[in-house]
Amino acid sequence: MKQRDIGFRELLERVLPLEKLSPADQSRVQRALSGGVAREIESAALATMERLEEGGALRRVPGPPQRGRGVVMRFQPRDAFELITVHLPRPEAPAGVSAYPRAALPGNAHAGLDQVRRLLRLDDPTLVADTPSGPSDEALTSSLAQAGREFLGDGALAFYDLARSPAGEGTATEAKPAPPGASPIDRRLVEHAMANPETIYYCADTAKVARWSASAGGRGARSLAVAGVVSHGGAGRGALEVSSPKPEAYGLEDLARIALLADFCGSLLDRAERIEKLVFVDALTEVYNRAFFDLQAQNELARARRERASAALCIVDIDNFKSFNTAFGYEAGNQVLTQVAQTLRHGVRPFDTVARWGGEEFAILLAAPVEADAAQTIFERLRKAVERLQLRLEGFDGSVRRAAVTVSIGVALFPQDGGNPRDLWRAANQALLSAKAGDKNQVIFFQRHGKDPGEHADESHDG
Repeated sequence: MKQRDIGFRELLERVLPLEKLSPADQSRVQRALSGGVAREIESAALATMERLEEGGALRRVPGPPQRGRGVVMRFQPRDAFELITVHLPRPEAPAGVSAYPRAALPGNAHAGLDQVRRLLRLDDPTLVADTPSGPSDEALTSSLAQAGREFLGDGALAFYDLARSPAGEGTATEAKPAPPGASPIDRRLVEHAMANPETIYYCADTAKVARWSASAGGRGARSLAVAGVVSHGGAGRGALEVSSPKPEAYGLEDLARIALLADFCGSLLDRAERIEKLVFVDALTEVYNRAFFDLQAQNELARARRERASAALCIVDIDNFKSFNTAFGYEAGNQVLTQVAQTLRHGVRPFDTVARWGGEEFAILLAAPVEADAAQTIFERLRKAVERLQLRLEGFDGSVRRAAVTVSIGVALFPQDGGNPRDLWRAANQALLSAKAGDKNQVIFFQRHGKDPGEHADESHDG
C-alpha cells in the first residue's frame, strides 16, 4: 500500500466522506476551510473524524504502542482498504503528568447498560433545584459522583470552578463528601486543564510526584486524571478531577469515559444557567428578580440564624426616576435601570445577592457574616458609585445629553431589626422612606423608637 503525506486541508477536501456528516457539521467544516486558519482546519478535521467514527463511516484501527512525544491515530473508511494515519504532537504537560488529546482517545469506549442509564439520568431536568444550582447543587453533584463511581470504579470525582472560587478553593463533589473549602490536589494542573479542555491530563502514580506527597497522599489518591469542562460555545466552566486509590488505575478507555463525563458536566451547567436566566433573572437589567430574592433571603437568613451570625438587607431606590422617562422617554429610563443595576452588582461580593424588586427599586442582601460597620461601608460605596455614573441619554429630539443619577438606600440588619425576611424588609422599607423624605442620595439604617435617629445615618456624603 503506497503511503502519501497530506495536510489537514487535503484530508477534508479530498479524503474524508463529508457527505456522511450532518448539514450543521458540513457547514462548520466549510467555515473552517474558508477561514484558512491552520489551527481551525486541524480542529475541524479531528472533529470530523470523530463524527464519522460515531456514525460508522470510519473505523479506528489499533496500532502498536506509541513511543516518543507524538500521538498516532489510525482510521479505515468503511468499504475501503486505505488507511488514514494522523500524527499529532503530544501536548505539553507538567512534570510527572501525561497529556492525551481527546481526539486520540477511543471513540467507542465500552460501557455497560447500567452505566449508560446512570449517565442519562444526569440529564434529568428535576436535578435542577428551586434556586440556581450551579456546580454545587446537591442533587446534581451527588448524581455526578455516583455516575463517576459506576463508570470508573472505586474512586472520587470532584468538580472545580476556580474562576468563581477563592484562591486555593473549588466547588467539590466527591464519592464521599469533601470538607468545606476543599482544594484540588494540584491547583495548577486544574488551571492547565481549564485552559486546554481538548486534552486529558493523567498521572498513573502520584507517589512518584514529590510535590503531591501531601495533597494526593493524604487523600489516598494514587492515580489522578483531570479534564477541562467547557460550555456548548467553548467557554471554560471548570475541570473534573478524578482519582483512584490504585496506581495505574485508568487506561485509554477510562480516560475516554472521563472525557464523556466532562462533556455531560458542561451540558448540565449550560442547562442550569439557561433555566436560571429564564426563571430567576430580570430580563432588562440582568440581575436577579424578586422571585429569586425571596428564596435567597429565606435560605441566607436561615443559615445566619444557625450560625448566629449577622446579615444585612437594603432597598435601593433611584431618586426622581420618573424625571428620566419624562425628559428622555422610556427607552432612556430602561438604560438608567440597567446601568444602576450593573453598578450595584459589581459593587458587592460574589456571594451577595442583587435583585430588581420592581419598578426602580432594587434589593441587596449581604450574606452572613457582616457587621453594621462593614454594611455601612459597602452601601456607602455603592451610593457613591452610582453618583459617579456618567450617563449619556438620547432625548426625544435625537440629541444626546449627559445626565446624573443618585439613589437612596434603606438598610436593616439581621437579627436586631428583624428575625425573618418579611420583618427585615419592613424595617429596610421604613429606613428607605426616611432617606427619601430627607435630602435623598443617602444611606439610612433602620432606627427603632427611642434611638438617636442619626445614629446610623450617613453624614459624610457629598451628594
